[in-house]
Amino acid sequence: MRSTDYFNRTIEVLRRLETYGYQVAYYILKDENLAIDATKTALLALVQEENLNNMPMSVQRDLMKKVIIKQSMVLKYEVLSA
Repeated sequence: MRSTDYFNRTIEVLRRLETYGYQVAYYILKDENLAIDATKTALLALVQEENLNNMPMSVQRDLMKKVIIKQSMVLKYEVLSA
């Protein structure tokens, strides 16, 4: 069982990455609602990373960038296919 401290640190990390992820998603998607959806999905994916709390901030941002770009492209494709 993970401690409350672990979850609090994880939430802190995700909050720091949230704005950055949204900015990247919005730049790609040019749509506020899609950018929000992409950011939510990316943050949920990052929670699955075992050592997220122990990574340097630059590595966390790089990981967020990779995940948010992928998710934004998926959403863009879904919108264009509809």
